[in-house]
Amino acid sequence: MHTLTSHQHQFAQDIMSRSGANNFCLFLFSARPERAGVHFFCHYGMSAKIKSVYSQGLWAHDPFLNHIKQQGANKEVAVLDRCQFEGSDSEGDSYWNYINRVGYRDIVSVIHPYTPDIFLVGGLMGQDRGREYGEISATHSVIDDLDHFVGESATALMSSLIAPLLAADFRRYSTIEQTLTLTPRERDVINALHAGYGNKQIAAVLSLSEYTIANHFKRLFRKFNVHNRTALLAAVQQLGLL
Repeated sequence: MHTLTSHQHQFAQDIMSRSGANNFCLFLFSARPERAGVHFFCHYGMSAKIKSVYSQGLWAHDPFLNHIKQQGANKEVAVLDRCQFEGSDSEGDSYWNYINRVGYRDIVSVIHPYTPDIFLVGGLMGQDRGREYGEISATHSVIDDLDHFVGESATALMSSLIAPLLAADFRRYSTIEQTLTLTPRERDVINALHAGYGNKQIAAVLSLSEYTIANHFKRLFRKFNVHNRTALLAAVQQLGLL
């Protein structure tokens, strides 16, 4: 699974410090019914217990996530804060009850969509820990940097998932390319075929028996996974071997 770089960790903690928040998290949210859930990539200030409660089911009552899930297929980056949702939806009561009990006062999140039902979420939270807590300073600079951080993380995550697939395809292509080469004799046979010669003429030109020429064609058909001479010529030309 993708992990953040030291630079990304440092950048996230800098955003948290400048905002005045004392909690930060980055997680992947899947709204697909058969694979619904969240996966955290990092969390600072958030206790293991809160993370566990959220991961094990509280997320399903999170009005932030339910909001973006209901926006339809044409989703854009969203910047959301607590005051937009609190008290507006009774389905989120269990979420707010828990959030208030653990002392979260302010929540600001930036959400980047991957697909209509998969999102990367970055959140800043202000938690009252037995003392008066000031509000999160969600300035344009903080929000822009949070947006940049989530977007950069989304790109890095996608690259880390796609790179192994492309590398495997490249290795496979390289192997095929190395395998599908022509020996000097096979090249002679292909050139003669390209010139329009039949087996008898090719045998005469190369001073070989027709039986040997027929065997060359059988091997070439297997090598290039074709079943006739026309397809063989097309395959060789497509690979730039002719």
